[in-house]
Amino acid sequence: MAVLEIVEGGIAGTQYGVRREQTLIGRHPNCHVVLQNGVVSRHHAQILESHGQYSLEDLRSRNGCYLNGEKIDGRVPLKDGDEIRLCDVVLRFLEHPSKEELPRPVAGSARETIDLDDLAATSGSAVLDESHIFVVTDELDAADGLSDSFESPTSSRSLVGDLDEDTNSRINPNVKLQAVLEITRALSRELRIEKVLPKLLETLFNIFPQAEQGFVLLREGDEENSRLKLKASRARGGQTADAVAISMTVVRHALQTKEAILSENVLDDSRFKGSTALSKMRIRSMMCVPLLTQDAEQDGLGVIQIVTRDENQAFTDEDLDLLITLASQAAIKVENARLHEEALQNREFERDLEFATQVQLGFLPKSRPHPDGYTFADYYEAALRVGGDYFDYISLPDGRIVIAIGDVAGKGMPAALLMARLYSSTRFQVLTQPDLEAAVTGLNEEISCSGLGHRFITFLAMELNPKKHTLKIVNAGHLAPLLRHADGAVSQLGRETSALPLGILPEQVYGSTVVQIAPGDVVVAYTDGVTEAMSVEKEIYGRARLETELAKFDGSVDALVETIVEQVEEFSGGHALRDDTCLLSFSRAPA
Repeated sequence: MAVLEIVEGGIAGTQYGVRREQTLIGRHPNCHVVLQNGVVSRHHAQILESHGQYSLEDLRSRNGCYLNGEKIDGRVPLKDGDEIRLCDVVLRFLEHPSKEELPRPVAGSARETIDLDDLAATSGSAVLDESHIFVVTDELDAADGLSDSFESPTSSRSLVGDLDEDTNSRINPNVKLQAVLEITRALSRELRIEKVLPKLLETLFNIFPQAEQGFVLLREGDEENSRLKLKASRARGGQTADAVAISMTVVRHALQTKEAILSENVLDDSRFKGSTALSKMRIRSMMCVPLLTQDAEQDGLGVIQIVTRDENQAFTDEDLDLLITLASQAAIKVENARLHEEALQNREFERDLEFATQVQLGFLPKSRPHPDGYTFADYYEAALRVGGDYFDYISLPDGRIVIAIGDVAGKGMPAALLMARLYSSTRFQVLTQPDLEAAVTGLNEEISCSGLGHRFITFLAMELNPKKHTLKIVNAGHLAPLLRHADGAVSQLGRETSALPLGILPEQVYGSTVVQIAPGDVVVAYTDGVTEAMSVEKEIYGRARLETELAKFDGSVDALVETIVEQVEEFSGGHALRDDTCLLSFSRAPA
């Protein structure tokens, strides 16, 4: 396992494992290597691994990424012993560290988590076909007040709170200890629910020799839409029961009242009179115990029920007490198994999200245009791991450059998917249509007719002719770009020809505005993640602040973009921005 070791700018010797195909480095908490340094970008760089080969990539950071003292552009190979500098932080890459160099968990870092890579993957639980289930629909099942009208069976025991002394005194301590040890040993190596539950029933059949049939029901779904589902069953002499008799009256009562229920003689129990299912199954005695979590306020996880047909082997109060004890151990195991499965699912989702992040970063331009007399700069940051802001540089055969920027409504994965569609469609339209107006009109028609629902996109396309020094602007509902003249005056471009966003009206035809770019002029385009950044006092950054900063600035466009981003972050109080942020600028050299 490769590692990154801090050399400068932090606690020297601190190490981070590089264990995945992509390792993000930056200031944001979702990075795998979190660097608490104000000048490090939130997603500054990443290390990629493919077939044992490592590479380092700068993620369009504000202050750049240096490898062995040289600033990198894009992706470069990474070798053992290389030094990576991100602003004030210097990291050493160790591809084959010795055992003494292997990383220890770093407090507060992404490595302080359980690594589940070596654990088995989960699969769907096997559930018996509904034809194997007899549901006892007693008159009580249709009533609302089960606890009020429930006619108590032979015995019941509340499980809220600890068992009282009288309950514990009925259990032979040796029997109880042996049973608890047996069930703990049986379940200790199982982590998946579909393995835990059959093992649980198998162990209960060993502990209760008179048991002939048993099942486990578990809740599925959220609190509002939960339902009980048969997750495991067992019959004496077989792995699963051929048919399962379930009295929902007993099950619901056990879950609602959190009481363990014992019926020593089902045939004499008035609740089961007229139950053809139970009569056919010839059940004589049964125990039903809810599986409860440690939180007494939460609903039960489900129930365990075991039955016998032998009238001479009825379950007793001592059996019920023992089953209660074992059920408490089983509930802990079931809850842990569920948490384990959720962790595996989250892990898989995290991997998919990491891949989606990498794919989206791949859509962004890897380099900036370099026409004679012009300089470009840009910045992109998603509010979540992926986002809906978009920008691109499209070079035309005659030397013209189309600068596109857009903002998909919403954020997260849906916006990112539409952003990917926008990227390919924009390039197709720009490269095939006769002019920029026709390209944006065709792009709108394509987006409107693509069946994407009510989503829309604000979009701005600017065509720079660096030979004639003209800029054509086609605006589809996006924030107007700003032009700073050499004398410091700031104006908005193309407001008079701005039309509806993409995806609203398929028949929309877009017009354009053409302006001359004079020596020393600076153009800035941005998304609302810049102007709608909010302070802790709920104040909006606004366009006025942006224009003020642009008017007084006199320097390179790289420094301008960096200054604006820093001011927006400072205005937001250092908190993560609510919306995706995209900012780009270009300038014509002074005369």
